[in-house]
Amino acid sequence: MTFIVDTTLGKLAKWLRILGYDTVYWRADDPEGILQRARDEGRTLVTKDTKLYKGKGSLEALLIREDNPFRQLREVVRHFRIPVNKGMLFARCLACNAPLEAIDPEEAKGGVPDHIYHTHQKFSRCPSCRKVYWAGTHYGHMTRVVERLQKEPS
Repeated sequence: MTFIVDTTLGKLAKWLRILGYDTVYWRADDPEGILQRARDEGRTLVTKDTKLYKGKGSLEALLIREDNPFRQLREVVRHFRIPVNKGMLFARCLACNAPLEAIDPEEAKGGVPDHIYHTHQKFSRCPSCRKVYWAGTHYGHMTRVVERLQKEPS
C-alpha cells in the first residue's frame, strides 16, 4: 500500500516511512495537485482536511480525526489493516521517501560523525538525497513506539 499525506500530517508521513510504507508528504497547498498525484500514482490519500477529503471522488482515502501523531498512526494501521512488520522498519529515507541501501562502514566515513563511525557497524544510505542512517538513540525510541503499536488490539 502506498500513501500520499497532506501538509497537515508531516509527523504521520515520517512514521509511515519508519514502518516501511512508501509515503509521499505533500507540502503544497494545492488540493487539485495532491488529488491528481494520488490518482496518477494509485496512492491512498490521508488527510485531516475535511474539504479535501470530500473532494476525493473515487480515491481511496482516510480522514484523520486524531491530533496526536501516535494515535494518527494507529488510526491508519487499524483502518487499512496494514501490517506492522519489523522486517520493513527503517527501509525508507525519512527525508525523501526513497528506499534505503545498506552500505559498508567505509562508505559512511565522512558522512557521519567520527564517534558514530567508530561505534556502529551497520549503515544505510539514501541513493536519492545521500542521507546516511544508523541505529542511534532515535532508533531505540522508534522501535519502542512500533512495539507499542504491535501490542495494541486492532
